[in-house]
Amino acid sequence: MALPPTYYDFILKNRPYVVELAARDAQFLQTQEPTPVAIASVDDYNSRFPECFEKVDQGILGQASRASGISLDEIRPHLPQVLPELRAQFASLYATVNHEYHCMVNFELANKKCFHFSDNLSTHLSNTEINLKARLVELPFPTCLFVFTSATVINAMHNIRGAEGRREMNTGDLDYAAPVSAFLTLLPAGGKLLGRKLVIVAWHAKPPAKSYLMLKRELYLGDGWSLEQSLRTDWEKLTPDDLGCGINIEGGGDIIEPMGDETFYTDGLAFYRIMLNAALYLASDQAELTTCTSPRAQIEIDARQFASVPKKKRMLKQAAEHSCLDYAEVGASLGPIVIEPGTAASNSSESAGSKPQVRFMVRGHWRHQPHGPGASQRRLIWIRPHYKGPDIADLINKPYLVK
Repeated sequence: MALPPTYYDFILKNRPYVVELAARDAQFLQTQEPTPVAIASVDDYNSRFPECFEKVDQGILGQASRASGISLDEIRPHLPQVLPELRAQFASLYATVNHEYHCMVNFELANKKCFHFSDNLSTHLSNTEINLKARLVELPFPTCLFVFTSATVINAMHNIRGAEGRREMNTGDLDYAAPVSAFLTLLPAGGKLLGRKLVIVAWHAKPPAKSYLMLKRELYLGDGWSLEQSLRTDWEKLTPDDLGCGINIEGGGDIIEPMGDETFYTDGLAFYRIMLNAALYLASDQAELTTCTSPRAQIEIDARQFASVPKKKRMLKQAAEHSCLDYAEVGASLGPIVIEPGTAASNSSESAGSKPQVRFMVRGHWRHQPHGPGASQRRLIWIRPHYKGPDIADLINKPYLVK
């Protein structure tokens, strides 16, 4: 499946200076000893971020000039008074650019590694428990861009907004052709805390100009924590002297006991569970990756060969349907969640071995399976979600006695 334009393409179109300055920062950092694999803050080195903010200032001042009819030369003497007011008025824009810049620096440091998760895989991951210790989470690169086109992921993201998000889902105000772009970065936890933190910054946007939502969350991955506990990280209460402990640890191992439906489906953290499951999938034995090269640059080159303006426009429109990023297609061959005939649940009123009369979901989960000489090694195994119960055809064709 082709990779649609991502949030990286959105920034490249709307704020190209963010990408350019961040790339120059990354080039500078790669000359340093030791070379950082990712940054926590632009304040940790001599960054070009102030130049980025100046570019934002110029853009806002230009809009103010056009709207008011006052030239920039006339505004310039009043900048000490004007700029603070404008920055306060456009605080959300400056905050967005701040997040964009950090993501772009880390994305460049990791050589722009992008993963496009298939819709079927995304549905599987949304129905999989993160029943592992937090220390088992790894990324294939220090920073990765995860791209999702699945309505399941889009809905999970907007569901975090509560009633407002659900209203937009139900009224058709969301464009489901717009992908979710999530930048994930692993960093030291900092603040004298042992362990690591996973920074997740996600956007739902459709280039070239429509952005719906941004979310940011930092999860503490303590060695003794469960991933469910990490989802609920409270940084205000977290101290080196009070790290808490994992929940429901099975025999002190890496596997966590299953969750109840009331927590798994209703706690508003489904989106972040999907992000963690996506990272676990990439580290598992079942990971299916297909390396893909973006066709966009070649289509644009081909378009320039045409003398016909309509043909050129059609080609350029076709190019705009693709991201400029090379990427790995993840789980392309995975089918939908399957139906497996199964015996009735142990608490069923039916006799043992009888078939259930209703279909129910068996959630996926993870196993940290021993293998190798003397079972001294471990590999991550994904048990896929599936439905148990009768097939639809079985229900339709079942004879019924009418009294």
